[in-house]
Parts: sequence; C-alpha cells; structure tokens
Amino acid sequence: MRDAPKRRLRRGAVAKATTAQLDDLGIDPAANALAAAALRLAAEVDSATDPKAAATASRELRMAMAVVVAAVPPKERGGKIDEISARRQEKRDRVAAKGTR
Repeated sequence: MRDAPKRRLRRGAVAKATTAQLDDLGIDPAANALAAAALRLAAEVDSATDPKAAATASRELRMAMAVVVAAVPPKERGGKIDEISARRQEKRDRVAAKGTR
C-alpha cells in the first residue's frame, strides 16, 4: 500500500490573519503548542478543497483561538477616562509652566 502524497499547505488570508492576531496578543507559536496548532489549522482552512474539510478546520481553529485568547492576560490599554485625565494633566502642566516664567 502506498502512502498518500504529501500536500503542501497554503498560507492564505486565514493564516495571515491568525498570525497577525497571535502577534498582536504577543504569543510566540514556537513556545505555545495551541498557537502552533491554530496556525496549522489556519493553513488547513486556506488549503481545503472540500467545503466539509474547510468547515471542520474552521470550527477547530475558532475553538483553538478562543482558548488562546482567553489565556492571554489583558493588555494595559488606557480607556477614554485615562485619555481625558492625561490631557487634563498636560494642560495643567502647561498652565503651571507659563505661570513660572
């Protein structure tokens, strides 16, 4: 019995988007098995010729990425209140600097 020929996986739009999301999250696929599996699944979605195979790989990719995203600690991103507070402080600093001249 012959082995099936190996097929090359294509890195299309789904793989690129998955890579970008992992980069944004600060996750290195070489150090995270689930992230590496997500990249493989993304390539499977991009390479699928059968709609059922694409749907299965997409579902598994969605589930893997949900776990990866949930495991990442939230980024420190200032909200609107932080932005307003920072602008107000800058204005106070400018007014105080003008008053000391």
